[in-house]
Amino acid sequence: MNCIGGVLAHDLGIRFNSPTVNLYMRAEDFIRFCENLPYYLSIEKMVPCTDPELVGERNYPVAYLGDLVLFLVHYASVEEADRKWQERKTRLRMDNLVILATDRDGMTEELKDRFEKLPYRKIMFTKQPDPVHPGCVYIPGCEAEESVGLLTKPVGWQGKRIIDQLDWVGFLNGTENR
Repeated sequence: MNCIGGVLAHDLGIRFNSPTVNLYMRAEDFIRFCENLPYYLSIEKMVPCTDPELVGERNYPVAYLGDLVLFLVHYASVEEADRKWQERKTRLRMDNLVILATDRDGMTEELKDRFEKLPYRKIMFTKQPDPVHPGCVYIPGCEAEESVGLLTKPVGWQGKRIIDQLDWVGFLNGTENR
């Protein structure tokens, strides 16, 4: 959904195997993407977005992938992002997929319900405990905010990040549930 997966892959020194590295999607688009992975992965090319309402004052490119809007935060051009998308989508292993999401960018209860139905290992980071959605992981310290915020932002004098509250290696290896 955003930069979390890329940051974790970088931290762990592993190859970027997800086409979504270095970009983000709004919640509705991300859930739709996850619900229809084979379709969206079959799309041959991103199309530059020139809609002033979507592009706004952004200093990075915005593109369409079918009906999805991709915010290409860490790319210089749509062409560069598309090249990386096409390369990385071939690395995706559907039998070993982990979906990472947050309660940011328009996440609603209905979208959380759809997230829960996804047939993949998944985590959604939330600012409040959510006993209704088992895939949600509460991140303490964000309660006063609109959402969990930037999970990769260092907090406190030790430089730990919000995402460091989770044993990532254990979770990815299946030895740590949350």
